[in-house]
Amino acid sequence: EPLVMEEGGDCDGGVVMDGDGTKKEDITIADYMTNLELNSGAEESCKEASDDKAKKEMECVKADIMAGMADVDYEEEEYLIEEDVNAKGENMEFEESINDEEENIDDEEEVEMWQDDEVQMSLWDPVVNLRKKSKKPTTNQGHDKSQGAQRHGKVISILPPKSSAGQQPSEFTPTDESHKQQIPKRTIVGTLTQLPSYQGGDSKGGGGRYLLVPNNKSLPRFMCPSGTKEDKSKDDDNANNNKTLYRAEYTHGSWHASNKWPPCTHISRLCGTCNVQDETKALLVENGVDHGEFPPAVLRDVEESVRSGRFFGEKEEMGWKPTEDMCTGRRDYRKQRVFTIDPTTAKDLDDALHVTMLADGRVEIGVHIADVSHFIPSKSAVDEEALRRATTVYLVNDVIPMLPRPLCEIACSLNENVERLAFSCVWRMNMDGTLSKKGGVGSGKPKKDDIWYGRTVIKSCARLDYATAQNIIDKKVANGENQVDETFWPKSRQPTGCKEGGGHTIDEVASDVRLMHKVAMARRKLRFENGALALNGVKLAFQLETDGETPKLCAPYPIRDSNRLIEEFMLLANFLVAQRLITHAHGRAVLRNHAPPIELGMQQVVDVSKESFNFDIDTTDSTTLQESLSRLGRECKDPLVVQCVTESLMTPMRPAEYMAAGELEEVDWQHFALNIPYYTHFTSPIRRYPDVMVHRLLQATLDEEIEDFPMTQKEIHTAAGHCNDMRMSAKKASERSDRVFLSLYLKNNPISSTLGICLGVGEKTFTVFVPSLGMSTRVFLQEHEDEFNINSFEDSNNGKRRIVISPKTKNAVPGMTQPSDDGSSSSSNEDSWKSLDIRIFTKLEVACTCKMQPPIDVRVKVVGPMK
Repeated sequence: EPLVMEEGGDCDGGVVMDGDGTKKEDITIADYMTNLELNSGAEESCKEASDDKAKKEMECVKADIMAGMADVDYEEEEYLIEEDVNAKGENMEFEESINDEEENIDDEEEVEMWQDDEVQMSLWDPVVNLRKKSKKPTTNQGHDKSQGAQRHGKVISILPPKSSAGQQPSEFTPTDESHKQQIPKRTIVGTLTQLPSYQGGDSKGGGGRYLLVPNNKSLPRFMCPSGTKEDKSKDDDNANNNKTLYRAEYTHGSWHASNKWPPCTHISRLCGTCNVQDETKALLVENGVDHGEFPPAVLRDVEESVRSGRFFGEKEEMGWKPTEDMCTGRRDYRKQRVFTIDPTTAKDLDDALHVTMLADGRVEIGVHIADVSHFIPSKSAVDEEALRRATTVYLVNDVIPMLPRPLCEIACSLNENVERLAFSCVWRMNMDGTLSKKGGVGSGKPKKDDIWYGRTVIKSCARLDYATAQNIIDKKVANGENQVDETFWPKSRQPTGCKEGGGHTIDEVASDVRLMHKVAMARRKLRFENGALALNGVKLAFQLETDGETPKLCAPYPIRDSNRLIEEFMLLANFLVAQRLITHAHGRAVLRNHAPPIELGMQQVVDVSKESFNFDIDTTDSTTLQESLSRLGRECKDPLVVQCVTESLMTPMRPAEYMAAGELEEVDWQHFALNIPYYTHFTSPIRRYPDVMVHRLLQATLDEEIEDFPMTQKEIHTAAGHCNDMRMSAKKASERSDRVFLSLYLKNNPISSTLGICLGVGEKTFTVFVPSLGMSTRVFLQEHEDEFNINSFEDSNNGKRRIVISPKTKNAVPGMTQPSDDGSSSSSNEDSWKSLDIRIFTKLEVACTCKMQPPIDVRVKVVGPMK
C-alpha cells in the first residue's frame, strides 16, 4: 500500500479540542458531554460494570480529585491541536442493492459511476458498479486568513477508544466475562512537576501535589493522587536526577467539569530516560503495545497447530513441513517457479510470486500468501491474542510480533526450499499492465474465469531481497555469465539445485523478475495517469553498532523499482479479493477505505502555494491533485518546493481504515489515494489481523458457507475498529522509535548547519521541515531568547502570523559558520544578516542536536537565513 496511507495525518486518538484559538463562550465539560450523548459520565459506567472492584476504584478516584482542590488558583493552559482525521461512516443495512441505489440518484446531476471510466475498466475491471463520490472543486480564494498558522485550543475531554478487544479470560474461570465490562482506561507516561502553590512548602514532601506532564504534548497535564512523591530510591545512569519517567492510569469519564485537570491513579516509576532501553520501554507502554510474553494458553494452541509437521534439523533447529493430509484438496504449485522479494532483514515472509508467459501473449501472475488461518482456529486462545495485538510492531531495534515465533518465522513464513501452505490469488493480464477480459484476447468464445482464488501448497525456490532484485532489473547480474558475481547476487539468495533435480536456474529466476518488472511498470504508469496518488515521505533507516543499540549510520530508506514491482501486484491481489468478498460475503466483507482529505487543510495548502509560488493546486479529487503535483515537478526548477508542498499535503490526509462493508454507504467504500471503488488487505496475515479475517471470509465464499460464518457483520466491524486503533498505536510507536534513534545519532553526530523550511507559524513556536532528515518538528522561540531578539505578531494587512528575529550581539550565533578567505568554513564575529522574517516556506539555516531532557527528542535551533 502506498506510503501515504500509512503516513497520512492523524490525531492522537481520543483528544477532543475546543475551538481554534478564537474567543468563545465558556463551555463546561458537562455541556460538551451532553452534545456527545455521553453526559452520564463515570457514574453510568459504574452502573454498567458488574465488577465491584471497578466501582470502588471509581469512587476513590472521585474522592481523590475533589479533596483539597477548591482553594487552588490555576493558570490557564493551551495545547497545540492536531487535526482530527478520523473518518466517520454512517451505519446502514446492506440490504439496499446497487440497482436501488442507482434509482435513488437518478435525479442528481452528473452522476459518475466507476464503470463509466474506460481506464478504470482496463486497469481494474470492477464488476461492482458503484457511484463515485461527488467532486468538490477547490478555489484559490482562501476562506481562512490564518492559513499555515498552528491551531491551538483547550482540551475539554478525553474520549475512550472507539473499540477494544478486551483482555484474555481467566484460565481458572473461563466462564467469567467480567473482563468484557471493565471501564476503559488509558496509560499515561510522563514526568512529574510540583504544583507552584506547594513548591514553597516542606522540601521533604509534606503535603505537596504533583502534576503528571505527559510525553504526548496533545494531552493535558494530569492531577496525581494526594501523597504522590518523586521516587528517588533508584539512581538513573543519567547525570540529572530529574530524568525519570512515570506511568499512571486515566479512567475515562472521571474528569468532571469542576476540575481543572483530569485525575490519574496508580502512578509509579516506569524507567529512566535518554537511553535506548528505557525509551523503548516507555514508548511501548505509552502507545499500549507493551504486549509482553504470549500467555501459556496461546503457546499450547501453537504447539497443537505445528506438532504434526514439525521436525528438527542437524543443528537442532526447528523446521516445519506440511503433511500429505494437509496438502489434500489444495492446488499444487510446488514445481512452479515461485520466489519471494522482501527487505534484507525480513524474517516473516508473507508473500511469494510466480509469473508465466502464456501462448496468447498474456501473462499469468500468482500471488501466494501464507495460509495463517490454517494454524489459528477461530475463537481459540491464539486467535483472541492475535486480535488483541492486531498488528506486529516494528521498532528500529526490535519486533513485537502479532503471532508467536513458531508461527510467524517458521511454520507460516514462506522460506526458501521448504514446502509451505498458502492462500493464492492467480490471474491473467496483458503485458501493458491492464487486466484481461474473460474469454481472452482475440477469442470469440468465453473461457474459464481468468481469476482464481484458493488454498495451495508451494515451495519457494529463492529468497531475494529488494537490493538483489534491483540488481537483476538493472542487469548488473545474470546476463548469461558463467560465474555470478556474488556482490550483486549473494550465494544465500540464489536458487539451489538444477533443472534435472527439480530446481530452477539463476537465469530463469532473473528472467521472471524482469518480466514482472516490465508488466508492473506499465501498470504503474497507467495507475498514476488515472489518478492514483503517492505522497511518499522520507523513511529513515539505521545501521546499529554490535551492541544493537548505538546508531552508527542514518540514511533515507531507498525506494527502488523492485519495491514498486511488489507493490503493484499486491495492490491488484488485494483489489481482486475485495471484489470477491463484496459479491459473495456482502455486508460481512472486510474492506479498507480511504476517505478524502480534510477540506480546510487542503484549502490552506492551496492558498499558501498560490501566494508563495503563484502555483495553482487543484484538490478536487486524487486525479487533479496528482496532475497538479506532476505539473509542479515539471515547471518548478527547485525540487525542494515539490518536497515541501508534498509534506504540507500529508497533514490533512486522513488515514485509511478497516470496516465491514455493510456498516457504510457503498459510495464510502472508495479508496481516495488509490482512486479505486473498493480495497482490502489480503497479503500480510502474519503481521495484520484484518488479513486473517479476510482469509477466513474468502474461504467461506469458496465453500459457500458465508451464512454460517462465526462472526456477524457488527462483530466484524467492531473487530475492524479495534484493528484501526492498534494499527495507529503501532505506527506511533514505530515513529517514536525512529525519533529516539535519530536523537541518539545526533547526540554523537550533531548537524551544525542544514536546510530547514518553515511549514507553519504559531505564537510561540513554528514548524520546520528538515529535508535531509525527512522530519518535521516544532521550533520553540523560548529556546532562542539568548541569541535573538524575537518579535511574534499578527500581520494587520492579512491576519497571518509572522515571526521576525535578529541577532542580539555581533558575536556569531552558535552553529553558524562563515567562509574564510581560503574558502574553508570558520566562525565569524561579525553579523552576516540583520533580521530574518519567518513565514510559510521561508528557508532557514538550522542546527540539529539531541534534546537530553525527557522525552528525548531532536532539537532544532535557528542559525540564520539560508544562503
